[in-house]
Amino acid sequence: MMLITRRHARTKNGAAYQRGVTLMLAIFVILALTFAVLGLMYFVRYGSEVASNSAAHTEAIQATDIGLEAANAQLQQHSGFPEASNMTGVSWWYTPVQTAPGPPQPPPVSFWATCAPKSCGATSIVINGVTFNVEYVVSPSGLPPAILNGASQASSTTTSYMTYLAYVNAQLSNNGLAAGENHNMNADIEATLRKVA
Repeated sequence: MMLITRRHARTKNGAAYQRGVTLMLAIFVILALTFAVLGLMYFVRYGSEVASNSAAHTEAIQATDIGLEAANAQLQQHSGFPEASNMTGVSWWYTPVQTAPGPPQPPPVSFWATCAPKSCGATSIVINGVTFNVEYVVSPSGLPPAILNGASQASSTTTSYMTYLAYVNAQLSNNGLAAGENHNMNADIEATLRKVA
């Protein structure tokens, strides 16, 4: 009888050990699955934010294109060739500070924060329900006037043109966002414009 009792006790302890190992494996698998699901949720959320920011950046680039059209319209409406001497008080005209020879320097980043409405042209643009504050300036390119279609034309029909630089900044408006929510999405472009006279 003693042998049977001992065998029975060993079997009981072995089953308890196996149940303990199975429980530990089950807990490990559940933890691994939990971490996998949390990681997947993080990457899905991160991917969604990247896609959203990419879409907003594309819309900001579209807004700068519209701002560039506004800058070109202002330039073309001005009579003659705009120059520093005849553009005093014109909000969309920008005279860069030149400290060295070479192409004009674009406005610094800090310029766009306070330029409207005194020292830059400004407009508000809605693209796909998103509002952008678009600001622009036109600056001399530093190049002299050139003759259009070459110099072989007679002087009475010769048409000349001058090139200018346009700088445009489009910034996502934070109007209508929840309290404490803020976006800092903007785009800057520089383009060459031609005015014929």
